[in-house]
Amino acid sequence: MRETSVILRKELRDAFRSRWLLAFAATFAVLALTLSLVQGSSGDLGAQGFNRTTAGLINLCLLLVPLLALVLGAGAIAGERERGTLATLLSQPISPAQLVLGKYFGLVLAVWMALALGFGAAGMLMALVSPVTDVTHYMLFVVLSAVLAAAMLSVGLLISVFSDGRLKALSVAIVVWFLLVLLYDLGAVGLALSVSSSGRSLLLVVLGNPIEAVRILAIMSLESDLDILGPLGSYVTNEVGRGTGVALLSAALAAWIAVPLAATLHFAASRDA
Repeated sequence: MRETSVILRKELRDAFRSRWLLAFAATFAVLALTLSLVQGSSGDLGAQGFNRTTAGLINLCLLLVPLLALVLGAGAIAGERERGTLATLLSQPISPAQLVLGKYFGLVLAVWMALALGFGAAGMLMALVSPVTDVTHYMLFVVLSAVLAAAMLSVGLLISVFSDGRLKALSVAIVVWFLLVLLYDLGAVGLALSVSSSGRSLLLVVLGNPIEAVRILAIMSLESDLDILGPLGSYVTNEVGRGTGVALLSAALAAWIAVPLAATLHFAASRDA
């Protein structure tokens, strides 16, 4: 535990020194405030009662949080390998597993701090523009974003452990982000329906993308309208029910954290420094 905590503190120090934490928090707060100013004047989405600013915040989180987490995770080990410092670290009385866990939890805490600063600043700025009517849902976004960040950091570390250099790791991370955020829905839904005309494979499509799982959970907490949930969310709600759907999606997010991290721990011991 002592060795892991040393690496954890090192990651936190590096995060503050690089100032990406403050930069992300400031960027998120500015974008959220701009979104609130632009969309808040338009009111609600008709009879649906789904606030446009809230919807915009969900989409903003689903774009920025996975990108940040994947990039940070991908560069964590590959960057040390490229600089030649990975061999130096492993020559100390520390195991590859302790190194990976220290880096992972250090990055998780750093990203969570950035999210807390970003959401906190955005919330205070938006409160100056319009009254805050539902703090509970806003806090849920914070929690879901934190869970999504932990999952994407886990995936990023798995990419990093197989990459020889930082540039290669970052390139793969960007491709993964692009596939999950922009191309997954269209391709995966089409493939699922071609394999199973009954539509049951759509549930596997949802569970196979943590970003989609977070999107559906966030929207389900606010609005049960099937049109807003989209085809995947509608299928989950209709076929398994809201309660079971929430449990399945939550379990999928936990698996997206644990499985890639476990794979990283396994392969880190066999990879050369």
